[in-house]
This record gives sequence, C-alpha cells and structure tokens, in this order.
Amino acid sequence: MVCNPDCTGFEKRDLFFRDGVIVEAEHDRIPDRVIDAEGSYVIPGLIDIHTHGVVGVDYAAPDDFSGALLFEAGQGVTTVIPTVSTRAEQGMLADIRHIADQCRRGLPGACIGGIHLEGPFISAEKRGAMPISGLECTLARWRRLYEAGEGLIRLMTIAPELVNALDVIRDGVKKGVRMSLGHTGATYGEAMAGIEAGATGATHTFNAMRPYGHRDPGVLGAVLTDARVDCEVICDMIHLSPVTVELIRRAKGVDGMILISDSGYGTGLAEGEYQNNHGQTEVVKDGVIRLPSGVIFGSGYTAADGARKLMGIGFTLAEIARVGALNPARAVGLDPDRGSIRTGKRADLILCDGSMNLKRVFVYGKEMPLSPQAFRL
Repeated sequence: MVCNPDCTGFEKRDLFFRDGVIVEAEHDRIPDRVIDAEGSYVIPGLIDIHTHGVVGVDYAAPDDFSGALLFEAGQGVTTVIPTVSTRAEQGMLADIRHIADQCRRGLPGACIGGIHLEGPFISAEKRGAMPISGLECTLARWRRLYEAGEGLIRLMTIAPELVNALDVIRDGVKKGVRMSLGHTGATYGEAMAGIEAGATGATHTFNAMRPYGHRDPGVLGAVLTDARVDCEVICDMIHLSPVTVELIRRAKGVDGMILISDSGYGTGLAEGEYQNNHGQTEVVKDGVIRLPSGVIFGSGYTAADGARKLMGIGFTLAEIARVGALNPARAVGLDPDRGSIRTGKRADLILCDGSMNLKRVFVYGKEMPLSPQAFRL
C-alpha cells in the first residue's frame, strides 16, 4: 500500500523510481530490480527541520556528519535541517559555514536540506538551555548570518518582541526564509505583530514560550489560533504531555502540525553523561537530554521515535506522513522535490508495517542500512 500524493490515505499500486526519482510506470521496460512490498506500507521519508545532532555528532560544531546522517537515514529520516544554537556571532558564523561545507560534500545518508538558526535573536528570559541570552537584534547582524549560509538558511527562530525583530522577520521572508516565533516572552499583541510581519512558524510549541493565561493568552494564543502559523511539536511525550499534543492537534488540525525531534549530541547514545563539543555536560536518561542542573537540553528520541509515539495516541500512518514529511517540506520550501510520493519527486521512501516499524529505507533511490531506535519505546 502506497501513501497517496496528498498523504491522506493509501492505495494499492506499483511504484517505480529511476536515477533516484519517482517515475511513471514503464511497461515497455523491464525493471533492474523488483522489491516485494506486499503486506507493507510505503510512506515518504521523514523530514526533521529541528535537530541539533545525533549519536555523538553536533551539527553546530566542526564534526564530520557522516555517522549522524547514516544513523538518521537508518531511522527513516531522509532529510535533516541542522540547527544552530545561539552563541557569539563568530561562533554561529563558523557553525553555518561548516554545515554548508558538509552539505557540499554530498555525504551518504540523510540529505542536508538547509540550515535552521535557533536564534540569536531570542528572549533572555526564555532562552532555555542556550548558553547565552542572544545578541542585539539588528538587520546588519542578521544579513551577515544569512550570507554565511550561501543560500542554505531555510528557517530562523526569533522572539518578535525584541527591538528590530519585525524588520528582521520582514527581511527574512523576502529572502525566502521561514521565520518562526520561539524562545519568546511575547504578549499576544507582540506575537500577532510578528505574524503580520510574515512569521509562519512556532518553534517547539509551548516549550521556551510565555505560558498561556486565560486573560493573557500571549504568544501561544496567537500561534494556536492563527491559521497562517504551523506549530512544531516535539513528540517524545516528555517535552509535552500527550494531552498537550492533543490540544495542539485540535487547535491546528493535522495540517497545522510539524513533527520535530529537537534531538542532540546524546540522542542514540546509551544512558550516561557526555561532554559535547561546546564543553557542556549532557545527561542522557529516560529518553531526554538534560544539563546537570536538570534543565531540558533536547530529546533523546529521533523523529521516527516521535512518529511512533504519535501513533500510540491515535495518529494514523497517513497523518504521520503529513506531520513528518509533507508539512515540514512545505514549511521550508522543499516540497517541489520531496515530502510526498509523487511522480518527479525524490525517491525518499520508508517501507514499514502498520505501526511504523521500519523494514526498508531509501534515500534518493538508494537503500540505507537500518539503525536501531534511538530510545526504546
């Protein structure tokens, strides 16, 4: 059963791909290889637009990404958007340039689909585990970061209440960058101003945001009720209660949600303490990564693990294809060539059972070795 092009259901049909791209049936040509998928489901490969790394690799550090990208692909995550955390400007510029360099290398495994800047223009109050509160928000500083990305910056998290933030949002939108509200203490009015300026995302919704109040709805009131905004959701059921995930679903609908991992250096490693490449100690335990202080630093789950968690609270496999592939592809402008199973798109595919246990994964038509779940469910 193959997921239909709109990711709303499944149809029994044959699927053909050649040179890494899905093609129409070629009845006059004998396939070089036939894969029997009887009893399986075929869905588009997952696209994780918010990940800091996996298996001891930090995407915002001078690491070789080879092992991480192979691990991600073996999890069914066929495209990643490496995420750069807030730190001093020269450090962020170095991180961006390194990701661009790794992208040019054409490494095997998950494809690098762009770069996500999680800051640096964020709220000091809501910085979470960020080592610094952020840098002064200016157009000049934003443009230096953008130019360092050589066209790869696809997503930026920003607090709309900061001085000059609306100008940065407008400029980012003009450059084709998805601007996402996050790490913010914005009031409802400040958040709506950010949306009117062009912001269309909410970064790890509920986390590192001004709490919702029944008389003071704040940024959450804005992003949960405005149809122009898609909400990122960390689906490890630790960052958010399953009830909160269901609340987001009822407010936004499946088409307004984006599954993310917010994974990090310690994701996929055994439980224990690790020193990441920025000198911070990460504690991996019970599926979550924390600082020694107890502050949550990221998820121990991959996007594929999160997808299975969603299925555990009632999401269908077709809905997983939407929140995990189609919606993120549309959000960051990757949908012309991936995110769904349609003629002309990349053959980024998952073969799985009805519970999304993986059987085979293909990236650009090439089969990937499966890797173990990052954390046993």
